[in-house]
Amino acid sequence: MTDLGKRAVPATPKPCLSQTVQKAGFSVTEFCFGAGIGRSKAYDLMKEKRISFVRVGRRRVITTSPADFLAGLAGNAGN
Repeated sequence: MTDLGKRAVPATPKPCLSQTVQKAGFSVTEFCFGAGIGRSKAYDLMKEKRISFVRVGRRRVITTSPADFLAGLAGNAGN
């Protein structure tokens, strides 16, 4: 009796810390969720050049991470 219907599934390798890839771009929705702000505020910040972004067709990809944005706000709070 053969098991032709069963295939061996290779194990998915688990990434180690040295293989972790850091995200380089965020959609407006992802950035807003991470920074805790609304979409209109995000577009205002892009217009004011307070967050960096690139255009891919009609889409905007934000290159500033929400953590960096919030750290910048915290750094400016003392001024």
